[in-house]
Amino acid sequence: MSKKFNKPNAFRNRKSTFKVNEEETTLLPFLIIAIKDKTRNKIKSLLTHKQITVNGKITSLHSTPLKKGDEVSVSWDRPFKKISYQGLSVVFEDEDIIVINKRSGFLSIGSKKERKQTVYQVLTSHIQQENPTARLFVVHRLDREASGLMVFAKNKAAQVELEDTWAKTLQQRKYLIITEGTIEKDEDTISSFLVESKALIMHSSPNPKNGKKAITHYKVIKKNEFYTMLEAWQETERKNQVRVHLQSIGHPVLGDKKYGSNENPISRTALHAIKLVFQHPATHKEVTFETKVPEDFLKIFRYKFYES
Repeated sequence: MSKKFNKPNAFRNRKSTFKVNEEETTLLPFLIIAIKDKTRNKIKSLLTHKQITVNGKITSLHSTPLKKGDEVSVSWDRPFKKISYQGLSVVFEDEDIIVINKRSGFLSIGSKKERKQTVYQVLTSHIQQENPTARLFVVHRLDREASGLMVFAKNKAAQVELEDTWAKTLQQRKYLIITEGTIEKDEDTISSFLVESKALIMHSSPNPKNGKKAITHYKVIKKNEFYTMLEAWQETERKNQVRVHLQSIGHPVLGDKKYGSNENPISRTALHAIKLVFQHPATHKEVTFETKVPEDFLKIFRYKFYES
């Protein structure tokens, strides 16, 4: 009598998610209570093989701290993977949102005139690997010339919720920038009115009749006689706002030829969305994502011939 074997399913990827209801605990004790049918050694094995995430981030540390509202996910069949595509990497993903870190020069969203590969196209293909009918929804944009963090919604309800609460966290989102020249004031606010020309270039004006009000704050992080590294955040969100404002004070973003830069030592525009803050559309809790300072930014201040 022949035995009948079940054909293994190569696409099987069972997952479970547990919400932390305690005020304060650590990961291993939490998992031992949450996963009652697994031994302590089996749970340790899941951690070792990167099959556990906390709030979307892979962890293998038994003592990872947990607080009320955190979400712990388990992948039963295979390790979680840090997903990276040419031009972007996925920083965080759940059922409602996907946060990515994009490189400079990669278009976020296409247009009728621009049909090159975009972040939107890459991420749509990514989410359709599990669900061929899945759709991606735009929440905000990041200039092609800029690098850094972006968030997209994975359903319409999440998009609407994010758009409704977006302005509440605007001033907490930050750019890291290197400008041409040495900015004298270590902290300042730039306020003007921005108007777009027929050539699709934004211009700064002191006249309120000429455009929409734009307010940008900055704080200098490091500078020498050639360049300034600063952190900038906005009270308003206008097209190319921070780039135009820095040009208006005589210190264009390094490598930003469109807005007055004549130098490009790192072969890119030195503008990076380093911190992204927003209210999660499902949990309604404020979430924060940050990236490291780009390595090419640091090189500007390392070379001896750049030092002051």
